[in-house]
Amino acid sequence: MTNNDAVRATVYLQVQPEYTWAAKQHRQFDHPGAIGGAKVVGSTQGKSQKPKPGTVEVKVTIEIPKGAFLPLRPEAIVIVPETLTAPHPVTVEAQDANEGDA
Repeated sequence: MTNNDAVRATVYLQVQPEYTWAAKQHRQFDHPGAIGGAKVVGSTQGKSQKPKPGTVEVKVTIEIPKGAFLPLRPEAIVIVPETLTAPHPVTVEAQDANEGDA
């Protein structure tokens, strides 16, 4: 994909740690083992002037193909297998080949 085929968007995420049960019980938050996960608690288009306390701010830039913004143009091809088709009977009426000749 070339740069002309895509657009970029930037967001600043405020990420807050989630502490383990043991860290909460022993009130020990000052080591990496105390952190069991993280969650996004805020987002802004530009760098935040006042990030939420206890968060880190992460700049994320995503690249999206321009085609993702176009309206959907659904198209379907229906294939009917021969086993699902009924034979079409042909009726033939015979005539005397000599009839009408004088």
